[in-house]
Amino acid sequence: MLRSSIALAPLFCLSVASACSVAASDSGTEGPDTGDTSATGTDSEPPGESTAESTTGEPFEPFPARGGIVIDRVEANSGVAVMIGKDGAEVAGAERVAYLPARRDTLVRAYVKLPEGWVPRELEAQLHLTGGGVDKVYKAKLLVENDSRDSDLTSTFSFGVKAEHVQPGLKYSISLWETAPGQEDSPEGDMPPQAPYSGTAFVGIENAVANMRVVLVPVDYNFGACQAKVDGAAIEEEFKRALFQQNALESLEFTVHEPYPVTFNMTEYQGLSRLVSEMSQLRTAEGADPNVYYYGLFDNCGECIGGGGGISSGCTVGLAADITGPDKSHASRRAAAGQLNGGAADTFVHEIGHTQGRRHIECPGGNSQGNDGTYPHANGVIGVWGFGIQDIRLRHPSTHSDYMSYCGSTWVSDWQWNATYQRIRTLSGWDLEGAPAPGDDHREGGLLLGAIDDGQEMWWTAPGTIADDEPRSATHTVDFEFADGTTPVAAQVSVRPHGTTLNIVAPLPADFDRRQLQGFTLRAPEGDSAVEPTAVRWLHRPDYFKAAE
Repeated sequence: MLRSSIALAPLFCLSVASACSVAASDSGTEGPDTGDTSATGTDSEPPGESTAESTTGEPFEPFPARGGIVIDRVEANSGVAVMIGKDGAEVAGAERVAYLPARRDTLVRAYVKLPEGWVPRELEAQLHLTGGGVDKVYKAKLLVENDSRDSDLTSTFSFGVKAEHVQPGLKYSISLWETAPGQEDSPEGDMPPQAPYSGTAFVGIENAVANMRVVLVPVDYNFGACQAKVDGAAIEEEFKRALFQQNALESLEFTVHEPYPVTFNMTEYQGLSRLVSEMSQLRTAEGADPNVYYYGLFDNCGECIGGGGGISSGCTVGLAADITGPDKSHASRRAAAGQLNGGAADTFVHEIGHTQGRRHIECPGGNSQGNDGTYPHANGVIGVWGFGIQDIRLRHPSTHSDYMSYCGSTWVSDWQWNATYQRIRTLSGWDLEGAPAPGDDHREGGLLLGAIDDGQEMWWTAPGTIADDEPRSATHTVDFEFADGTTPVAAQVSVRPHGTTLNIVAPLPADFDRRQLQGFTLRAPEGDSAVEPTAVRWLHRPDYFKAAE
């Protein structure tokens, strides 16, 4: 396997240290904001005296900006825009739209409003960060000609704050300064040119670990006339960036697996469903921790995969094992697969989203099924400004749709960001737990899993249990048939997103490994299905192969 970690490169195009600037033509903005002014920010220490000279020949001494300019609002954006300051005051936590994760590169924008008669000129903004073990000043200079606009990075004082300075307990203050003589006699404004108007305000950084662990499994496909092996290393960076930017992460552990051979038909939905089941089995067989996601990536020579209730075009490009819950018992279903095509990275983010517990989002013409009716933004749009902390691009709130929809250009909404952050935080916590005692880890217990679709059945076992309060089907039962009697167990039942595959999950009886199994029967309204022990991959205990004598 190839293993690498990503903890975010600095916001290079917002830092003078990188010797580049953000031009509007590179910012990914929509609309008419196409000016060629640039906004740059530095993370240097607090400034000394300027070397500029006044008309009297004396060194210029910077002073607070004159003329009535005010900082209208302050925004932090590490994926979705969060207002943290408004009208000189702090925005309370209850009024904020999204979480701000710790130790993640973050864009801070100061929006200005200008009075009548403003004289266009260059100003410098100083962002002072304190608290949480941080004491740092960032600077940004800007030719101020008009009021700031959301769609134009170059109209705001924009600071690329490095991950190391984004800590719980962080506070901020921003002040505006004249950079050249000429305004000494201009009147001061009614409000000070700073935010907040006095003191400091909390940025609002969460005090939690947010990591994600993903294994990308490139497929070596050989069926019929198509022989195609996915080069995992070639697409690794694109996939990492897509997932990282749209999840509230501080770090992403991304592993490229050895090629996985596939010799069955991947131009049919049943082949895709089988691959997803095999990814589930692979993560179990390899003893993956319960917070690890597996994703199979295949190239079927560009063939459309029909059937399975796919997207509106009739082709299904990806599939997840299930819409999982936040428990360790759901570990084996944190698996998905997708086709290598022009939108493969978007499909990857979408399918991983399902395995994070996310359902489809309805949008006009999307024709998705199983939509989440609690989504707050009409027509599936993201609702707030998005920002890519690695590609340095803004995403418009009304022209981008949530990535769990089937519509247009996609990005993460504030609603989706919050939901996945809670899942990420829960799974990250498992890595912080103490080492389990022997025989007391997540391999205790066992689950029987089945994937059934149009005559194709796959059965395997995995470690884990189902909590007593988790819902079970009232119509689906697995009868475990032992030499000394039959034990019926109520099963959980779901349908795979994008498709028609029926998922069956049933806990193995507590005394399963001490009894002689002769077989089991799935009792279902669609009909009973008898299964021999030899048709099951027994993975709940890797040291033991269960079969009738």
